[in-house]
Amino acid sequence: MSTVTTADTAGPPAAPKSWAALGPLTARSLKSCLRTPSLLLSPLLTSAFFMIIYEGQLSSVTAAATPGGRYIDVVLPLCLLTTAFTGGATAGQLFVNDIGSGYHARLWLTPVGRWALLAAPVMAGVVVLAAQAAALTGLGLLLGLDPVTGAPAILAIISATVLLGTGFLLLAGAVGLHTGNSSAVGSVTLVFFPLSFFTATFVPRDQLGGWMAHAADVNPLTPPLEAMRGLLTAPWNEQNLLPGALVALAILVTGAAAAHLALTRRTRTGV
Repeated sequence: MSTVTTADTAGPPAAPKSWAALGPLTARSLKSCLRTPSLLLSPLLTSAFFMIIYEGQLSSVTAAATPGGRYIDVVLPLCLLTTAFTGGATAGQLFVNDIGSGYHARLWLTPVGRWALLAAPVMAGVVVLAAQAAALTGLGLLLGLDPVTGAPAILAIISATVLLGTGFLLLAGAVGLHTGNSSAVGSVTLVFFPLSFFTATFVPRDQLGGWMAHAADVNPLTPPLEAMRGLLTAPWNEQNLLPGALVALAILVTGAAAAHLALTRRTRTGV
């Protein structure tokens, strides 16, 4: 009888405790990112390096084939796409670090809702990804980026990167929560990185031919990449952004489902 009474009194406060704990848990995850330069700087510096190289070496030979004659309009979305899935490993690595240190096991003994323990690293990853996308877009402006629709396009492409990256954050978080293994988390990036080279990587989609054009047609990364380029190069009412948005939402839903399954498994097994 006393057991039932304890459960009844302990159950209801769980939700308020979870919401109250979400902010501190997210702040702690952000501090962990700041203390781990590889999580914060590696995706940013890698994408910035390739953006400068691609724009510097290819702009003179491809500018005539690009909308508005600015190659940065082509290469910036590619670098943002790459940042979305490389930076998406942030949540998974945070889980791996906490599981390895035993901190995650201690959190598991608290009354905080399990969803909050998952949401905090993902939210921290979203903040980091937004900062990385803003920094890369700022670099793009220095390299000559001049969107047709102006400032709204800049905000839209950063938001698109965050939306796409949140799906990857959830996928990597699910892998990290399920395995506790850093190499397994890195495999999420390894799956998508080669795909980025089988789409319209260096030129607009209509410039591709042969087997590469067919590969780009079936590549799931092509619609979001083309949508992000469209945000910069033409009025939005002339663009078909729906395919890219649907792919981003599909990745988000898949990541959420995978994270839910990983969380359910860990809750049931306690490991």
